[in-house]
Amino acid sequence: MQFQLVAFSLFLAGLCACNSAAHHNKDPYSLEDTVNYKLTQTQQGGGGVFFKTETYVNTDDTAYSYVKVYSYTKKVAAVQFYKGGKKHGPTITYNENGAPQLGTYYRNDTVIDMHPFK
Repeated sequence: MQFQLVAFSLFLAGLCACNSAAHHNKDPYSLEDTVNYKLTQTQQGGGGVFFKTETYVNTDDTAYSYVKVYSYTKKVAAVQFYKGGKKHGPTITYNENGAPQLGTYYRNDTVIDMHPFK
């Protein structure tokens, strides 16, 4: 009986340790898990459609990157993922309140290329 109690206690301690460990899913498109991405470039819009863009590169695989585009209200307007310089993965767009929305981000009836300004 005492062995079973010790074994059960160790089992519960193991479960608690697993649940408290940091979650890292290695999903290259997960904005909740950006531990592998590093900010590499910030560019101001210079009077363009957007206030600024930020480019983040995956440190484990530099072919993966994403670009955050900010509106003039300094909120994230859109996020576009790239692999090797080409669009790859989802485009996440946000409304004026900062909530994610579905669809492609349009401005003046033109789809915006979210590469950083050159």
